Amino acid sequence: MQYGQEEYERIVRPLEDRMIRLIWGVTKNAEDAEEALQEALAVLWRKWDKIRMHPNPEALIYRICINSAYDLLRRRIRREKREALVQVDAAVNEKTPADVLNAKECLAAIHHAIGQLSRHQAIAVTMRFVQGLSYGDISRALGCRENTVRKHVERGRERLRGLLSNVISEQRGVESFQ
Repeated sequence: MQYGQEEYERIVRPLEDRMIRLIWGVTKNAEDAEEALQEALAVLWRKWDKIRMHPNPEALIYRICINSAYDLLRRRIRREKREALVQVDAAVNEKTPADVLNAKECLAAIHHAIGQLSRHQAIAVTMRFVQGLSYGDISRALGCRENTVRKHVERGRERLRGLLSNVISEQRGVESFQ
């Protein structure tokens, strides 16, 4: 069964501001946030029966929004990687080869590190440190216990710290020579 205008007004409309803020926190781009919101609303439409039956429909709606934002972000990152290769060629004339190589390596390392986090870790870390949400809010959005969210955040931070430690130390070494 599809939802009607009155169900949308009753359930989804009051959540729209929070939905767009959550999406914006992930995408950091107005056009991408708008597109991700439209995708999330399409998912809500397709999964309406599941949402209505869910014990916490608000949390499920927020999770759908975050997932849509991350899906869009992944597509944007892939697109930017392709475009970056073209831009690197153009930037070679303006920067030294070492600068271009260092920036390219750092960007690749960051993308690779984020890609190695579990989905829950990436979502929990983003919601905690980008959105500034409480562990309680995150637990409701993810549909798990607060202690589980704390573990996702802790493990995600530690994993990123470990995955990016060589990039951070190399960057500090390069800066000391300049």
